[in-house]
Order: sequence, then C-alpha cells, then structure tokens
Amino acid sequence: MCIGCALMPTFSYCWFGNEVKLKSMELSESIYKMEWPDYSNNVKKGFLIIMNRATLIPIKFTSAYIIPLNLETFVTVIKTSYSIFNLMRQTQDG
Repeated sequence: MCIGCALMPTFSYCWFGNEVKLKSMELSESIYKMEWPDYSNNVKKGFLIIMNRATLIPIKFTSAYIIPLNLETFVTVIKTSYSIFNLMRQTQDG
C-alpha cells in the first residue's frame, strides 16, 4: 500500500506526459483533416508552421530538463528500483 501511494504521483506525471506527447503527434493530422482551405492565407501559413513543428518535434514534458515524462521512463524507473532492491537484499543476506 505504501509503495503504491509513493508510485502514484510518478505514474500520473508519466501517464499525462505520455498523453500530451501522443496528442501533439496527432495535431498535424487533425489540422489536415479540418476545413482549412476556407481560411485566409495568413491562417493557412500559421497552420503549415504548426503542422511542420508538430511533425518534427512533438511536445514532451521533462523532469530537470533531462528525463522525459512518459510511460517508458516509468517502466525504467520501476525496473531499476527493483534491481537495486534485489541487489541490496542479496548483499544483506550475505
């Protein structure tokens, strides 16, 4: 119970960071599917800039500008912490 409560905030940050990344990757397709030919040329240019930016560089949340907050990071944290726990347990058993 205690471990679950400790991991829940980390999981929620990683889950929603992953959702933001996935939605930003879908942004250019969503713009393409809408009725953008009806808009003015300035709006079309803005849409093209947004589409290019979203296609090349998806939005990512990071922790300390280094660690991306996504589900892969969460799984890596869980695996690493379990490995360290097993190592400490083996050294304690002697």
